Amino acid sequence: MDKIEGIINKRLMPMAIKVQNNKYMSAVSDGFSIILPITMLGAIFTLLSSMQFELYQNFLKFTHLATIFSYASKVTTDMIAIYVVCSIAYSLTVKLDFKKEAFFSALISLVLFFLLLPSGVEHQLESGDIVTIPNALATEYLGAKGMFMGIILGIVVPMIYCTILKKGIVIKMPESVPPTIAKSFASIVPAFILTGIFSLVRFGFELTPYGDANNFIYTILGGPLQNLGNSPLSFIILIIVAQLLWFFGIHGYMIIRPILQTVFIPLSLMNLAAFEAGEKLPNAITYQHYGTYANLGGSGALLGLAILMSFTAKSDRYKKLGRMALPATFFGINEPVIFGIPMVLNTVFFIPFLIGPILMFVIPYLLQVFHVIETLRGIQLPLGTPALVYGWLEGGLPILIVQALLIVVQVVLWFPFFKAADRQAILEERQVEEANNKENVETRDSVGEI
Repeated sequence: MDKIEGIINKRLMPMAIKVQNNKYMSAVSDGFSIILPITMLGAIFTLLSSMQFELYQNFLKFTHLATIFSYASKVTTDMIAIYVVCSIAYSLTVKLDFKKEAFFSALISLVLFFLLLPSGVEHQLESGDIVTIPNALATEYLGAKGMFMGIILGIVVPMIYCTILKKGIVIKMPESVPPTIAKSFASIVPAFILTGIFSLVRFGFELTPYGDANNFIYTILGGPLQNLGNSPLSFIILIIVAQLLWFFGIHGYMIIRPILQTVFIPLSLMNLAAFEAGEKLPNAITYQHYGTYANLGGSGALLGLAILMSFTAKSDRYKKLGRMALPATFFGINEPVIFGIPMVLNTVFFIPFLIGPILMFVIPYLLQVFHVIETLRGIQLPLGTPALVYGWLEGGLPILIVQALLIVVQVVLWFPFFKAADRQAILEERQVEEANNKENVETRDSVGEI
């Protein structure tokens, strides 16, 4: 463990510091940190509404709390791309030394995000006819599918905006004009130029088979994955792709889910039919292998990390985050950890974040190969089914035990990386405390002199 921690401190920590010092990469990381209250809020209400206990679910339906709890997630996690574009744009503008203009930069970025959204929504009438509402905005790209576009705009728009400001291409008002009004007028020309540029971008994409920029990005990311087949190697490749996308701030599972569903759900249904008929389960890999094993505790094998933060952290930062995030992570909701750390562009945690889900799949798969456990039954379980309960429903006591074993593996895997990060967090907290104490002493001295 000491050797591993030494390698982490010697190799990964310097790299992490370089990432933190890079304005553009750190802006993305800081942007996700800014929206932590939103992601935490969505996670809490999702957790409250999705715990799969029959008595509890009946209570939610009877009291209409199920409907009430659903409101929050619709305007938080389901619209995450909106908050991402604003927070990243704001953060980057501040880092580019235009702190006073950060609000206007974020606002313009949001406008351009909506400008690039495809318009026209199809709706099926009771008669079966499909009508198109031409001026309606499609909502599918407001959530995880639009997050990559949000990241792109959150970086590109402030770069152009700040460049225009540096060149002085603005409407300058007399000094007698209030600062707020002067800044508003100063943002008009950059906003006009940016809107013109991205209007041309939108028009250009409308001339292509993709139809719009969001669909282009989503297709380019998802298209190459369509050729993957049903094999352990394919499953591992999908896991790697999902984790790499998560590392860059893109909801990896949302990208690979269509491939997972297309390839592996039919196999799940075959296993389920065989289970109901009392026959041998035919397929070694099913769609449920992702939720039961690879995604245990959320993408990244994060349940083990949440346990470490909750019970072993010395720093206030990780201790408080762990205690807040652990319940949600136990129910498979990983956003509080991913965005609270954050995992985006986090080189210190990259190795366990990538390797963890692979181990979560490979270990039970090898147990299947050596006939220690059976493959999964193919039962489709809803979001929010807690760890261990998930395993029990998918395969009884043997799978529950395997999930418990995998949680232990997660803890062991994350331990050296977390201890290194926790130690760094303690140093940073001490530096902040010393700076605050020094500032308080200087303040008292200045007051005494007066």
